[in-house]
Amino acid sequence: MRNKFRAVSDAGPIIHLLEIDAAKVFTIITEVLIPEQVFNETKNLSVPNIKIVNLTEKHKDLAKILTSSYNLGFGEAEAISLCMQEGIKLFLTDDMDARTIGKHYNLEVHGTVGLLVESFRAGIFTEKEVIAKLELLRTKSTLFITKDLLDWSIKRIEEHSGKIKK
Repeated sequence: MRNKFRAVSDAGPIIHLLEIDAAKVFTIITEVLIPEQVFNETKNLSVPNIKIVNLTEKHKDLAKILTSSYNLGFGEAEAISLCMQEGIKLFLTDDMDARTIGKHYNLEVHGTVGLLVESFRAGIFTEKEVIAKLELLRTKSTLFITKDLLDWSIKRIEEHSGKIKK
């Protein structure tokens, strides 16, 4: 994810990072764009670097096609359409179907866990803080995260810290 300055997000990462008091993760990205539907899903939530962008008619139509063709939620479909409209390759989502479709459209897809790991690499959280946030994500948020993914994430953090060899 390094050297990526703009991203588009659906509601998932915004909601999940706020649930564990980790919104400052978004400061690793210069600008996070969200479409209107995502704004509607998150409008009472305050996140740094968020900008609401309206879809063109062409991209609203694409969102409708994505929704009906791939059974995506409208927020996820609008977010993928916004990536296309704005020429942004970095797409933030925790939705498995949206991840698959995003990759189909050659987007670089990252979720909440990846953002937390990257925030550690960027020095936003210490090793201890980010591991605690990952644990909170598993126990206190609405995101389903497996123990295997949690263990994998902690291993990446420890590798980066030099505690274990790759």
